[in-house]
Amino acid sequence: MSTYRLITPTDVLFLRGNRLFGGAGQHGASEMPPWPSVFAGAMASRILADQKKIDEITSHPDNAKEILAGAAGEDFACTFLGLLKDKSRVILPLPADLVAIETENDSLQLFSMVPKAVPKGLACSSALPLVPVLHTTERVKPVTGLWMDLDGWRRHLQGDLPEQRSLVPSSELWEMDHRLGIARDYKARTAAEGKIYTSEAVSLKSNATFLVGFNGENIPDCGLLRLGGDGRGAEISVPAKEVPPSDVGKPEKGWPGFRMILTSPGIFPNGWLPPGCKKAGDGIVLECGDLKAELRAAAIGRHEIISGWDMAKHCPKPARKVVPAGSVYWFRVEKGDTWELETLWREGLYASSDSLDDEYRVRRRREGFGRAWFGSWQPE
Repeated sequence: MSTYRLITPTDVLFLRGNRLFGGAGQHGASEMPPWPSVFAGAMASRILADQKKIDEITSHPDNAKEILAGAAGEDFACTFLGLLKDKSRVILPLPADLVAIETENDSLQLFSMVPKAVPKGLACSSALPLVPVLHTTERVKPVTGLWMDLDGWRRHLQGDLPEQRSLVPSSELWEMDHRLGIARDYKARTAAEGKIYTSEAVSLKSNATFLVGFNGENIPDCGLLRLGGDGRGAEISVPAKEVPPSDVGKPEKGWPGFRMILTSPGIFPNGWLPPGCKKAGDGIVLECGDLKAELRAAAIGRHEIISGWDMAKHCPKPARKVVPAGSVYWFRVEKGDTWELETLWREGLYASSDSLDDEYRVRRRREGFGRAWFGSWQPE
């Protein structure tokens, strides 16, 4: 069972993601929302520091997995990352199969994407039988930068259209604070001539904070974390009992089809395909326990790149392509029951395959990648 903590920055945050930033003449863009590994690494470092094991893990980097397991538990992992608004409203980014359109009276109207077969005579590069289609009466540009609260997520996962009041623009949650800086000449201890750069700092609104879930032991309920670039401070606190999500996205029995929606980015060994998916004849199937389901369609955002810093080995982690959070996969059940998906909902998508190596089953799981919620879908 996950333990939830509020992570409230005491200053602006520098969340540069994996964009190259060399300083002079460049712009350091921030990633918002940040990778779940930012919080997993910060919390792991705090637990190790509390137990005075930082020196041990840096002196024996090859034993880092065992040392962290001894300090934080074998199942230590970041399990949830969202924002909490007004102390009670949990919100996450909009899923890829929901599109918001601005109407003439400046309100927002939501539309769902529906998988459809490609009409005969049209060429399509998709490897799947169906393509997500958005049905609107006219061509308009979708509104971006929207988040949705848990009430909207519940309705969407049940197959209903969320109400407009469930939407929250990112401008109500944070703003970017643009900074101007200049590189230093370390030998002369002066400013380096002509080496000006800009960077973005994330400044959360006063009514917003991070809500993060963790599995494991010795999760602190107060104190500080070093978070993001430059090790900016963030305060740990315990949320109210009614705040954390309990059963949102939990699969139910008897679904003829289902949607898998990533709630955190996915680092998958087979590119855009979740673990457990493999080719079977002319199609792609997911096997989970006794469940066998055919992948019929997918709505996936443009891939991103993630790296990070390996504290134990004092070197960068290898860069990996990731499937962005909010990506959606539609499956049609061929055999078994959708209740088998409960393991993936509880433990993450890496639990679907025993053949994955430690990079996925241990490291990426701990970092919070590959989490998903499930919703019903009625295949045609």
